[in-house]
Amino acid sequence: MLLEQKSKQLKEIIGRYDTQWLLGNLSGLIHAAGAGMADDEVGALSSPMRQLYYLAGLLVTSDPTGADEINYPMAIWHHIVALLNEIEAEYDKLFFPNTKDDVTEDWKRIRKVAMPSFLSYFNQGPLNYEEQTISWVNDLFSQLDAVIEKATGAKTSEFITFYNTLDSLHHANFRGHMDPRAPVRPDWKKYVKYEVKNTAPPALNLYSSDKDIAMFQFMADPGVVDRFFPEELVSDKLPLEKVKAILSLLSTTRTQGDFLYYTSTKPANPLYERPIVDLGNDLYQVFEVKQVIHAIERQLEKACTQVKESIPKYVEKKGKLLEMRIIKLFKDFFGPEARIFHGYFVDGCEQDLLVLWKKIAFIIEGKGFGMREPLRDPDKAFERIKDDFKRSIGYGYEQTCRVEDKFLEEVPLRITDDKGNLIEEIDTTEFEYDFSIIVNLVSFGQIQIDLSSLLERAHPGDLFPWAIRFDDLETFLLTMKAKKMPPLELVKYLLLREKLHGKLICLDELEICGAFLSKKLTLKMAAEADVLAMTPDLGNIFDEQYNKGMGFENEKLLAEKKSGKWMFI
Repeated sequence: MLLEQKSKQLKEIIGRYDTQWLLGNLSGLIHAAGAGMADDEVGALSSPMRQLYYLAGLLVTSDPTGADEINYPMAIWHHIVALLNEIEAEYDKLFFPNTKDDVTEDWKRIRKVAMPSFLSYFNQGPLNYEEQTISWVNDLFSQLDAVIEKATGAKTSEFITFYNTLDSLHHANFRGHMDPRAPVRPDWKKYVKYEVKNTAPPALNLYSSDKDIAMFQFMADPGVVDRFFPEELVSDKLPLEKVKAILSLLSTTRTQGDFLYYTSTKPANPLYERPIVDLGNDLYQVFEVKQVIHAIERQLEKACTQVKESIPKYVEKKGKLLEMRIIKLFKDFFGPEARIFHGYFVDGCEQDLLVLWKKIAFIIEGKGFGMREPLRDPDKAFERIKDDFKRSIGYGYEQTCRVEDKFLEEVPLRITDDKGNLIEEIDTTEFEYDFSIIVNLVSFGQIQIDLSSLLERAHPGDLFPWAIRFDDLETFLLTMKAKKMPPLELVKYLLLREKLHGKLICLDELEICGAFLSKKLTLKMAAEADVLAMTPDLGNIFDEQYNKGMGFENEKLLAEKKSGKWMFI
């Protein structure tokens, strides 16, 4: 009852505000939070990005009639922040005991899994770089263009062109309003609903040029850089009819709807699926540009899976692409010294990858399964999470064990093809270390990072494998390569990583990787600590490297990054 009451109260407050002004303000706060700014407004939020998205979702599903207020007083904003945190606290209470007698070892075990999974599922947005998503979308879905074009009216390349053009337009608009060196678009006033007036005495001359006014307008109305007309996205590669076809899939309008709860998926926050808002009169406003490429990925996946007959082909191509990505990543990281077997068989069972480098073996399995939405009831949530974990990480572990056992038992590893013909026999006694690695397309959060909660090991004393999302693995290895760190450092990390299970509190693997690279986490610390809690700032090393050049294919703004003349926010 409290949850419903507080959510309705929040929606009523948000519903008073003008659509394009508040969308721009919330979007600006998201970017400010990411840059460590605007602490006076977002510092008290427990999950800034998700909570600001929630507010925007409430806005676009509220009655637009008479909603024309702008510039909320700080007292109102502090009330909004308090309601947001109280709402999140109500969800936390789902995991609290009713009485002291409820707290048994089984009760603790279930909530140790259910609580972090539930909170990270709903509180954590996509944690990767846009180039990774663009590349994945292009390489996967372009293979299925016949199905996609029939369902959406556009090809994969046209969706990507749409995103890149919108991203470039947004970037140019931002620079035009904030960078003294960049020109403001000449017609910028037609994107403004409430024009800011200069009320200062003429003698002060606070701002007089069009550039000055444009900058001041942005400070009062951040959404001015988010607005566009469809014609602005047109090019030789993307005609107007394609722009409009894609907009019809990625845009929504402000319409009174039933979306109310922070964790609601039916109905869901419309801005995750459709992050562009139709303001009317052919004017659109994107809420957060980076969300557009994630929404495109969802739309293309939906197109490939809405027809039952096309699902097996989609699943097959997704699995094959993940495998090829892992192969390329390890080839580039280890160089020609590495020997890689893929799609091989051991004891009649198919395996994904085996990487042999010097006297070290990496046994790798790729998994494309995700975690379904956790249920609110912790007991039911636990069973669903356990099932999803078992079919992904658990099954991957069973597959790696089949090969790792050969190294542990020091018996020959006979690699065959699918017909049983011997390809090579490997003397396992020649190897000093072997590591099992499970590479996921998506992260399972805390239960993946600390496998002690759910993974059933073959033998009680066995070491845990390393389970990591592909994008995190790529970011980690590219950063090591950019910093000219030898491949042996990965071995050191894996030896350290094996000692962390059973003592970690962490939702993002890159926080651990960052702590290792910055020497804030050592093998000695990993071995001696009872509990290790990671913090988000430990992952900053990767953003710092990205702003210098990460090494992604088709990395954006690479020339600007390498010049060292620009500040990136």
